[in-house]
Amino acid sequence: MRYLIPFLAIVTSAVALAQQPPSASQSTQMSAPYTPVVPAPSISSYGGGYYGGSGGGGGTVAGSSMRGMADVISAQGNYNLATSAAAVNMTQAQKQTIQNRGDATNTYFQMRQMNRQYRAAETGPPATMEQLTRMAKQGVPKPLTPSEVNPVTGQINWPTALGAEVFAPYREEVEKLAASRAKYGELGFSDQTKFRQLVNDMAQHLSARVQDVSPQDFTNGRSFLQRLLYSQTGAVLS
Repeated sequence: MRYLIPFLAIVTSAVALAQQPPSASQSTQMSAPYTPVVPAPSISSYGGGYYGGSGGGGGTVAGSSMRGMADVISAQGNYNLATSAAAVNMTQAQKQTIQNRGDATNTYFQMRQMNRQYRAAETGPPATMEQLTRMAKQGVPKPLTPSEVNPVTGQINWPTALGAEVFAPYREEVEKLAASRAKYGELGFSDQTKFRQLVNDMAQHLSARVQDVSPQDFTNGRSFLQRLLYSQTGAVLS
């Protein structure tokens, strides 16, 4: 019995140390940047001397039996500690994963905001309604006068550059369509398409003859085609 009492005291202390909760310093460390929890290795030993010696029990059947019991109890404590550490590691890993995803999402939206700011700084402020209206008016061709196209009959008074014989076939077809529009008030879809094609072809032929006409005649001829096309179909030269 005198050897059993010290043995039980050692076993009880080993179990208490293995299963005791984390200290205050350990709790503070858990709130810091994550470090995996790893239980320290445990070495249990009972006695080490000879029967009747100061260590006691190491060389007897009873001593060996008690040492085996101590090892079993110590192993159970180590298992509990390792299981607890594994749970803490898993929880911390999940927490870190969620935090990483949040950081990635925040970074993505911050980069989008920065990109919008950079583009806004480079493009400058948007145009006002007054500026848009002025630009739209500047892009609209001037209307044809009655002396250029008769609004009742649709007869066209062609400028000098477009009066050449090479434009005769185009003039004939365009005049027919202009007369039809003057009579019925508008052109059908197919006639509008044909009208645009004819006028654009005339503009291309005029550009090809730029060396054969004066600069003023060329400018007047192209401007006339632009205004004629817009007044009849609402389109512009391609």
